[in-house]
Amino acid sequence: MAMKKLFTGLALLLFMFSPWASAGKLTGAWELEYAIYKNDKGEVVGEIKDKATLSRKVLSDNHFTFITWDKSGKFTVAGSGTYTLKGESYKETVDATSEARLMGKTYDFNCTFKNGLWIHKGLEDGILIEEHWRKIN
Repeated sequence: MAMKKLFTGLALLLFMFSPWASAGKLTGAWELEYAIYKNDKGEVVGEIKDKATLSRKVLSDNHFTFITWDKSGKFTVAGSGTYTLKGESYKETVDATSEARLMGKTYDFNCTFKNGLWIHKGLEDGILIEEHWRKIN
């Protein structure tokens, strides 16, 4: 009986830390709550707060799509691609975009889930990105 419980527990742990279980956390629609961008000296070079810029990201089990627009409703950028989530490592690769400089890029983020937010941090061209996303469905 103890051996059966041990195997059941191990199987559950393996599933919990598998890519399929992790990806399920992200499936759905997310809206950007807050973002801050810092240079290599730690100086803030950009910040998004108070819905000054609006962004929505929709994720399936392994694909994402995002669109960003300003308060007037003017479209600014969109993109799509694939992603993986393994533990606290979130990686996305852009395979379609309205902004040429993003095409083919892979972003490697460290992510956490806290107080209903998906928070990820990583580097893009020497800039530290920290984004806070709230699930909307």
